[in-house]
Amino acid sequence: MAQLPLALTPPRRLRFDNFVSGPNGALVDSLRHALADGGWVHLCGPAGTGKSHLAIAALASCADRGCRSCFVPAGERGSVALLEGGPVECAVVDDIDAWVGNDRAEQALFNAMNRWRAENAAVLLTGTGSAGFDLPDLASRVGQAARLTLRPLDDAGIGRLTERLIGEFGLVAGRGVSDYLARHGPRGAAALVRLFESISRRVQSERRVMSIPLVREELQLAATTARRS
Repeated sequence: MAQLPLALTPPRRLRFDNFVSGPNGALVDSLRHALADGGWVHLCGPAGTGKSHLAIAALASCADRGCRSCFVPAGERGSVALLEGGPVECAVVDDIDAWVGNDRAEQALFNAMNRWRAENAAVLLTGTGSAGFDLPDLASRVGQAARLTLRPLDDAGIGRLTERLIGEFGLVAGRGVSDYLARHGPRGAAALVRLFESISRRVQSERRVMSIPLVREELQLAATTARRS
C-alpha cells in the first residue's frame, strides 16, 4: 500500500523580512509604518505580485506587537461572517474584489469599516485596485485608504526569489537549475511559489534532488493544468 509522504518541510512563513520586494522596497516600508501608526492602506496590484504574502505578513507584525487582529480572506467561502467579530486593533481583508456585486458582503464590509474607524484600528485591504463596488458608500470608504500599488518583479527580483525559495524549502538544487528557471520558469512571484511547493512535494516523496528534468516535468504539468482551467 502506498504511503503518504512525510511533511518534512514546515509551511513557509510569510513575513516582511522574506518578501522579495524588488522595485517595491519603498512601498513595503510605507506599508509597515502606516499600519504600525494605525493607518488605512489599500494595497493594489496585478494578480500574483505578492499581495496575500504582505497581508499575512502585516497580520503577523500586528500579532508581534500584541494587537488584537482579524484576518478576512474574502475569496474563501463563509468569510463574510468574519467581519462580525469583536473589537480589533488591526484588520486585514485580503482580495476585496471577490465581494464586488455581492450586496450582503458589500454592506458587511462597509459596516465593519465604520466600526474599525470608530475603534481607531489599522486597516489593510488588498485587491487589484480595479474593483467597482455597487454600494457607493463602500466605494467612498475604500477610497479613503492610502493606495499603494505593487509592481511585478523584474528578472533580477525573480532570480533573488528563486534562490530564496530554494533555501526556504530546504531543496538541494542540481547544476544549472537556477539558470534553467531564469529562462523557462514563471515570471510571476505567486506562480513561482506554487511551482516550488509542487517541486518540494515531489522531492520529498521521491527522495530526489531538484534537477532540471524534475523542474521541466513540473513546468509541463503546470502548463497543462493552466490550459484545462
